[in-house]
Amino acid sequence: MKIWIDVRIGEDWWFYKNFVEEIITKLWELNSEHNITVFRKEALPKHPIPFVRDQKIKKIYEREKFGLMLFFDVPVPHGYAWDYILIIESLKEVFFPKKKYFSRKLFQHQLQKAIAKSQIVTVMDTWSTLELNEQLNISEEKIRKIHGFFPKTFPLTPQTLQTDIKTKHNLKWNYLIYDSGNELHNNFERILRALKKIEEAWHILYIIILCEATSQDLEIRNKALEYGISEKIIFLWKAPTELEKLYYLQSSWVIFSSIYESFPFSLSKALSYNVPIFANDISSIKEVMGGSIYYLDPLSLYSMTDTIIDAIMHPKKPDYSDVYEKFSSEKSALELMKLIEMKN
Repeated sequence: MKIWIDVRIGEDWWFYKNFVEEIITKLWELNSEHNITVFRKEALPKHPIPFVRDQKIKKIYEREKFGLMLFFDVPVPHGYAWDYILIIESLKEVFFPKKKYFSRKLFQHQLQKAIAKSQIVTVMDTWSTLELNEQLNISEEKIRKIHGFFPKTFPLTPQTLQTDIKTKHNLKWNYLIYDSGNELHNNFERILRALKKIEEAWHILYIIILCEATSQDLEIRNKALEYGISEKIIFLWKAPTELEKLYYLQSSWVIFSSIYESFPFSLSKALSYNVPIFANDISSIKEVMGGSIYYLDPLSLYSMTDTIIDAIMHPKKPDYSDVYEKFSSEKSALELMKLIEMKN
């Protein structure tokens, strides 16, 4: 059977882009009978997977008889009328959209239309299954869940830089890393409020922000001034890889306060650098991370600060071996291949 894979990711999100490339590579390695070709702007680096430049898609539609297409979070192109499997990374744009009203409604319409015509809709967490069923009225029989995984994108190569981060920024004690965005669902102001309460409890704690959008946000900077904690926050942009590695390896924790996550790709760097993680106690994160991280109460600020202070007083080394064992690219590719075989 001819299998075509559209890997023109809708939003060029780095973590998800690497996930898609790795699962396609695994599919190619596992495949023994199908003819696989990908639509992409350029060939996958270091891999012999056949590819077609995306601008030639319409011509191919006119001459090919498609067996099956896999779409990764891109609108199904106009004129495509064959079987396909839709792989959905997240429904964030439905519930926490960045787009303006008309664009948002158009996106939701395109998504629902694509889902309605697909043979199978694939997600990576139980919560997204429930959202599709309850919010978009998609039949459970049509939804399949596969395991996600954290792509191998941060190899711990030997360090050549020798920089003490605390000395570099004149920090008197431990620091957290924050490397997420400043969108509504990221809920970053809550971290500022927690830092204020921790300071009131006579604990010194700093946050280093490694995100351009968050560091540029004037509202966040004003809130830090309002809460009297601006000296405890280091606003930085994304650091070069080698320096970024030092920031992570010398940090005490990485913190997230998102109130919405699907498969938590945002934890990828923290896992790769083996840094303890604070994250909200929401079902999609707990489904993946189990008991390997510190969970913050998404409703109670007092509980959140107590958890952080307790971790400061009783630090422990993380163990993510179970996470990597349960969520691997080979397992994801095998599960996706089974769905393909169902359509063969």
